[in-house]
Amino acid sequence: MLKKSNITLYLAIGLIIALMVSKQVQDNTLNKISVISAIGIDKSKKGYFVTIQKYNPAASSKEGAAELGAYTYSAQGRTIPEAIDHIQNKFSRRIFLDSVGVVVLGESLVKSEGIAALSQYFLREPNFPSNIRFVISKGVKPDKLLQIVMPIQKVSGNRLEEMLNLKRESWGNLSDMTADKINGMLLQNRTELTIPYVTIIGRAAKGISKSNIEKASPDSIVVIEGLAVFQHQRFSYWLSSQESNLYALTRTKIYDTTLVTKCGKQTGYVTWKDTRSKSDIHLLDKKGVPSFLLQVKIKAEVSDVSCNIVPSTVQAIAQLEHDAEHDLQKQINHLIAKTQNKKTDIDRFGETLYRKQPFRWNRIKNNWDSVYPTVPIRIRVRVDLIEPGEISSQ
Repeated sequence: MLKKSNITLYLAIGLIIALMVSKQVQDNTLNKISVISAIGIDKSKKGYFVTIQKYNPAASSKEGAAELGAYTYSAQGRTIPEAIDHIQNKFSRRIFLDSVGVVVLGESLVKSEGIAALSQYFLREPNFPSNIRFVISKGVKPDKLLQIVMPIQKVSGNRLEEMLNLKRESWGNLSDMTADKINGMLLQNRTELTIPYVTIIGRAAKGISKSNIEKASPDSIVVIEGLAVFQHQRFSYWLSSQESNLYALTRTKIYDTTLVTKCGKQTGYVTWKDTRSKSDIHLLDKKGVPSFLLQVKIKAEVSDVSCNIVPSTVQAIAQLEHDAEHDLQKQINHLIAKTQNKKTDIDRFGETLYRKQPFRWNRIKNNWDSVYPTVPIRIRVRVDLIEPGEISSQ
């Protein structure tokens, strides 16, 4: 019994020593490198304007509560690696890029150069992690966006990662656009890219000060507003927040989002929560011009009803479902018409044709830009109310 007690004691002492040594090694390592959380890239007269966001280790200590969570450093270069080297010259420690979680690309960069070369660079560069995610900055330069001091999370790069993770519930895998995924879609060239975009609500000039988080209502905050649509690897247009949520319903599995639909012929709206969806595309026409059926199946709970309907009977619930199906079908039709008008197949109709009839796809793939706007597309939406609960109408 005594031997067992001694063994337990020795193990406990050994564990404590190991933890102390590990902590010491970690601290020494952090003191020898500069850990980078995010990188921003934009166009400049010399080539590229690169900004890195560096962790401030002092901010995580008890004494560093008033410290900024991160600092940003910028430099220009003819190439991205050259700009990073110029930033490295400003440090006495090696820049550690393997910790970068988010790349913020400038609006002017993706409009003029596109994203193909950028995704290939991040695939080739071994110092960056393979799962690094891309976002586009709208209406603000990447360097300014990374300077914003944010509430709750001191490091805006980390905050962007948290927001992208949260978006998985309402956007599915559309929030995770990595270099590998982007490059793969560009090589296949069957579905156009969509990449999340971020913007600043408020005045960016006030957001770079620590006073931004010392108020009950910050002067400026960073938000993921919607999805940027690309055409042949170059930026084409923005989808609004509502359009992006709607597009996600048609594009991927959704596990939790909120929808608002009209109350049929009455004035008012129905709010649907905990919405889950699944979509399928069927090729209808076997010859001639292809045609498709897009089916969207939705299960959701009713959160609020602002029209004169009490969802307590089978008939009332059926009416709510029918009205929601009609309204969502109309919204999706408008969205599909917009993508056809812009010649941007983001809903994988070309991918469906390729999988069902690859030889037929090979004949028209080079002309898909002109074929897609003429393709007949039917929309069918089914809404099922789950767990109605006790809901009062206003």
